[in-house]
Amino acid sequence: MKKSNSFYQQLFAELPKHRIHFDYEMKSFSTFHVGGKADVLFLPKSISEIKNALAICRDNSIPFQVLGRGSNILISDRGIRGLTIYLGRNFTGVSHEGNYIRAQAGASLAAIAALAAKNNLTGLEFSAGIPGSVGGAVLMNASAYDSEIKNVVISSSYLSPQDEIITLNGAEHKFDYRTSVYQGLPAIILEADFALKEGKRLEIYDKIQDYQIKRRASQPIDEFSAGSAFKRPPENYASKLIADAGLKGYRAMNAGVSKKHAGFIINYGGASASDINRVFAHVKSVVETKFAINLQPEVKWIGDWPAEEIQWKYL
Repeated sequence: MKKSNSFYQQLFAELPKHRIHFDYEMKSFSTFHVGGKADVLFLPKSISEIKNALAICRDNSIPFQVLGRGSNILISDRGIRGLTIYLGRNFTGVSHEGNYIRAQAGASLAAIAALAAKNNLTGLEFSAGIPGSVGGAVLMNASAYDSEIKNVVISSSYLSPQDEIITLNGAEHKFDYRTSVYQGLPAIILEADFALKEGKRLEIYDKIQDYQIKRRASQPIDEFSAGSAFKRPPENYASKLIADAGLKGYRAMNAGVSKKHAGFIINYGGASASDINRVFAHVKSVVETKFAINLQPEVKWIGDWPAEEIQWKYL
């Protein structure tokens, strides 16, 4: 990032200094546990702080990147240029009233599932084991065990490029498989409202436990990964295609395809983001060669990636 004295002066003048970090290692902010340094990392606590941070970037022509809880992303080894706004540390408020829960975008799905269970509310059990944020779940319409975020989200709000806070309701989200209207909007999701149903606490906990047992038995939850690596192609399953291509357990250096579930690409420890990227490219290439099916990654590539490394994604 080209240094600007005005940029740094505004950061220190308008944002809390103790939540601004320079040249910050981002591995711990990624479920893949890879990635280089963020030029500047900011951990906001409020909407006004987010607005101020974005205004500073605009004033100084500085790029910015917003992250939730670091799942479903692959951060470049070269890091992230400009300002990185991480919501998963402090922008995590959750509250409930009656059958409704409101959660800020950085809150974990596990946190809202726990709050729901504690208050005898059912509908979020499926999300208890998904290691993502509320904002990411709404963005991607997170799903598991035949349940989807779209079934429980009734509204959400976002910050527009014009600094307006806009609310979407119901069908306006345009939820579909692994997508929502937010995928095409230059928006920062701020919070979401969930409408749940009354249930019995012990039955809810039993359901969550059952899902957790199934996850542990079938998924490599103890490994560094970003969850499902590829979207499900029409009338097929990415994990089946990868396994049928002979790639289950494939390993290149310290990254590879899980032996437990072929739909997961994992960091065995010590892999770089580029190592993981090469596994993605290899899997996509082999599956396309064998079955003429073009797998699309679920994961988002974040940061300063050389074009030659990720060109495969667009072929």
